[in-house]
Amino acid sequence: MLRLALLLILSVRIAHADDEADDSGDEEVIEVEGRAPREPTQQRLETEELHTLPGGGNDALRSLQSLPGVARVPYGMGGLALRGAAPHDTRVFLDGIEVPMLYHFGGLASFVPIDTLEHIELTPSGFGARWGRGIGGVVLLESRSPKPTKWRAQGEVSLLHAGALAVGPGPKGGSWIVGVRRSYVDAVLAAAQVDLSLAPSYLDTQLRWESGDKKWLALGFASGDSLTLVREPTEAGGAGGVSTSNVKSFDYNSRFVRLGLRYRDRGVTATPWFGLDDIDAIANHKGVDKGYKRFDVSGGARVEREQSWLGGTLCTGLDTKATHYSYSITNIPPAFPGEPETNTVVTRDGARAAIDAGMFAEQDWLVANKRVIVRPGLRLDYLGLAERVVVDPRLSLVERLADGVVLTQTVGLYHEPPLVTDLDPIYGDRELAAPSSLQISASAEAPLFDLFDGRATLYAQTQRSLAVDTVSGATPISDNGGGQSGGLLGISRELVDEQFGSYSYREYVGRGRAYGLELFARRELGAVTGWLAYTYARSYRTGDPRRDDRYYPYVLDQPHVLTALATLPLGSKWRIGGRLRFASGNPFTPVGGSYVNLKMEWTAVDGPILSERLPFFAQLDLRIDRLWRRRTATWTLYLDVQNVTNRLNPEGVTYSDDFMRKSYTRGLPIFPSLGLEYRPSP
Repeated sequence: MLRLALLLILSVRIAHADDEADDSGDEEVIEVEGRAPREPTQQRLETEELHTLPGGGNDALRSLQSLPGVARVPYGMGGLALRGAAPHDTRVFLDGIEVPMLYHFGGLASFVPIDTLEHIELTPSGFGARWGRGIGGVVLLESRSPKPTKWRAQGEVSLLHAGALAVGPGPKGGSWIVGVRRSYVDAVLAAAQVDLSLAPSYLDTQLRWESGDKKWLALGFASGDSLTLVREPTEAGGAGGVSTSNVKSFDYNSRFVRLGLRYRDRGVTATPWFGLDDIDAIANHKGVDKGYKRFDVSGGARVEREQSWLGGTLCTGLDTKATHYSYSITNIPPAFPGEPETNTVVTRDGARAAIDAGMFAEQDWLVANKRVIVRPGLRLDYLGLAERVVVDPRLSLVERLADGVVLTQTVGLYHEPPLVTDLDPIYGDRELAAPSSLQISASAEAPLFDLFDGRATLYAQTQRSLAVDTVSGATPISDNGGGQSGGLLGISRELVDEQFGSYSYREYVGRGRAYGLELFARRELGAVTGWLAYTYARSYRTGDPRRDDRYYPYVLDQPHVLTALATLPLGSKWRIGGRLRFASGNPFTPVGGSYVNLKMEWTAVDGPILSERLPFFAQLDLRIDRLWRRRTATWTLYLDVQNVTNRLNPEGVTYSDDFMRKSYTRGLPIFPSLGLEYRPSP
């Protein structure tokens, strides 16, 4: 089945792990002086900081996993699971244009290099009415806005890829940014002696023009991934205990393009955009080709207007998106009520057009001598795939007290469209619901003993109309990665669900709830920066309420996550940093017993659903930078080593053939990121 093919995609990061198991930065800015912040609960990282944070592998988005409220994802794979929400519930925007896929191959690298960005803003929940169609968080990427007088080029060479970036003057006194990166992971893996040999490659490009008066911005960005099986696997079990020895061939290609134009003047911002998405995966399993193809054509526009009104600032706007989906599924027999699985080759084709359209209004008032910010908002959306209208009221309050104390409270309702992968052609053209979430949070910020900037946040949310399995079982072996199996495959499906689907019959009848406490203390002293982040978080889900309406832990439920991070210069040539992370193990459903069926095969019996956890996770990451400063440029050699102690962190469960013995699948061993950067002087 295609789940097996998806496992091969993820094994780019974990092939070595399974083999071993078998044998100066700017401070976080939350502006409250003079004007209301864009999002009261946001956390912000600047470009220069992203270049030096340990454990991020010199990557733009992977560094976000060091912040509070972000669950740890196995093997360092991509995906932002924020405050108990699934990764596909979080929306990411680059200059107001939504990004369909954030990472190459589940986390090897982000789709955009650091030096094309000005900063990143993460809001894990409680964002305002400007942003919609998501029940998780929001990540806003703002592209770099240079003022060059001549063309300058910079570049990076690492163990994974090589990239070049050029910045120069453009028409109307403006500027150009042109960038491209190409991986050579396929060549590295081809030379490695591993049982599972895949040839992955990725490419991303960026093109940006901005006028000198900053009114006009033209933006284009694209990303492409390709993965091919170049040598058949051995009989050894793969990650998560699933044998891949029957896979004879595998090809995966994924590409997207986004083009946009932004106009901004006198409080009005208009951003029309156009996009293409192409996903194609096919695997030959036991001599039968099984695959999935999808091609999406989309376009839309976002318009905002800010103006003074009723003694405050009113922001109103429109947010529209139209998409035509066409898809084809070959020989993937779904678990459907009354429809047994079969090896008969079947191709199902389908197409669907959908329009999402939203209107929003958000008002800012400064009251109580400008010490209190009141921000009510209202969002109205039509969700085309669900064919329904939803109304989302939201409210945030910010109070500035004496001695630098700032209190923030948010409450809001959020909706999102269902996944297109739950539509026909597999299950017919049926009615789908719109998942929703009610989110509340309260935080307090204050200086701590003149040593740290501290913040404590309490949050809670409830979710309804979630997609859940209504047919397949819960055992990791029999269900091979279902929603209530947990484990590595259950998590991997959460990461790729939006692209490939679940291939088991699901209905939007599930519920969820999450709550937690986040503590964050940050120290900034000149070029020295660091923070300590602790999160106590619980997240629960129900299954099919007609069979069982009890709440069980979510597959990424991690009660305790602790991150300690620091980076400091040693003179003018060296910089060192480290990150220490502890996290609770993810839950999984154990095998409760086994028996021999009529075919004389061992069959597993379900244990209590999601009743056990993997051992706790602990990892130390170290980073060293060596700088050579010249009059015209700076060269930086960096070494960012994850799991420097080579600790064996269990990430999955494997059972023997008779299910009597259990062992753990090892996480990433020591994993270095080595690279050389060339950056011209300003």
